Amino acid sequence: MSSQFFNSKRPYNKYSHLCYQKELIEKEYDFLDCRVISNVLTCTGSIQPENCTGIYKVKIECVAGLEPKTTILTPEIEPSVKIHMYKDHSLCLHYPPDMKWGVQKMIYKYTIPWISEWIIFYELYLVNGGKWLGKESPTHITERDKNKNIDNN
Repeated sequence: MSSQFFNSKRPYNKYSHLCYQKELIEKEYDFLDCRVISNVLTCTGSIQPENCTGIYKVKIECVAGLEPKTTILTPEIEPSVKIHMYKDHSLCLHYPPDMKWGVQKMIYKYTIPWISEWIIFYELYLVNGGKWLGKESPTHITERDKNKNIDNN
């Protein structure tokens, strides 16, 4: 099955789609333990990107067709707009107008590399006196986001 299979306009089986995502993730990333339960794909594991000092336990949760929710479980990190982390400890990994998430997007290809990139930028933030060196959206975080679930630090 290729991602083109999910590119058509016809209905698809959400469970099958999540199982396909799971298979691709496990093939590419052996540090993640993935399960599909109640039409939610959940992957957890510990990652330490090259040249990073910390080991980060991460969790990825995905409902078919929606952008995955990614969370840093450990170490405990104080959420802040400055580091692109929401109050619930989930990460802001991309700017939706630049790329709309849909069933054709593969988690292994986008989300997991973005988590590694976020960790690298977070560690750079810590050693650079609180300056975020990663890319930011033109508006960074919208007022709606701030009011909904972002700490305004």
